[in-house]
Amino acid sequence: MEFQGTDIAAANSALASVISGQRGAAGLIAAARPLLPFTAAFCVVNRPGQRPHYLDDSYPQGAAKDAVQLYVNSTYLLNPVYNALLDGLQPGLYRMADLAPDNWNPAPETPGILVEDAEEIGYRTPGWPAGLVELTLLTELPGGAMGEVSFARPAADGGFPDDLLDRLRPFLPLFGAAFARLWSRQAPDLSAAKPERTLQDFARTILSPREAEIVQMILKGHSSLSISLTLGIALPTVKTHRKNAYAKLGISTQQQLFNAFLQWQSKAR
Repeated sequence: MEFQGTDIAAANSALASVISGQRGAAGLIAAARPLLPFTAAFCVVNRPGQRPHYLDDSYPQGAAKDAVQLYVNSTYLLNPVYNALLDGLQPGLYRMADLAPDNWNPAPETPGILVEDAEEIGYRTPGWPAGLVELTLLTELPGGAMGEVSFARPAADGGFPDDLLDRLRPFLPLFGAAFARLWSRQAPDLSAAKPERTLQDFARTILSPREAEIVQMILKGHSSLSISLTLGIALPTVKTHRKNAYAKLGISTQQQLFNAFLQWQSKAR
């Protein structure tokens, strides 16, 4: 797919409008349209110790747009991109599937998701349009923050192969400059902000360290086999820890675990 001169001009114009202050985060999304085919996108800033700061999105009104708000208010703790950032993910372009847990194999009863073989990582969150794959653009911001634009495109249309990433990659410095300029105007005062809860805080006063670790991995989407391979412990040991953790939490299913997590998160609001 070759660039047209008008594509580059349109992208540069949109980025210039963000840098000049004429447009906000919607301009960042608009700048990518001449360069990358996508259906919808959202724009957030990930900050140390805080939930993602929502800037804008182009998802349709209804369930999909509501799902974006659910993400920035709660389920970001379970997201592969967010957790990769906690592990030191650097600025760049990343396909969601490349950041999902190794040995990903969600069971049909996995909480809060719809397991579908056609999906990029085997599932989708209720509310998100079916059949989409995601590409994340990350750019470094002051204070340890990371700007994020997440693009979605139907898998049936080809998703985001390497050649599309190669089209967008040369423009990353310009996206970084525009995002930094935008954030310098919009960044909230966090000097007195209360740190957000982390996933590691969930049930830590109730569970043993190993039980808490396994529960956290379940919430992130790891299967029992994945937990066993990641932690280097036997599969029966994983199941025993999970059973003991569920008993301490007064639950018996993954759906109840997910609901308990959401209730715990809501109390922090």
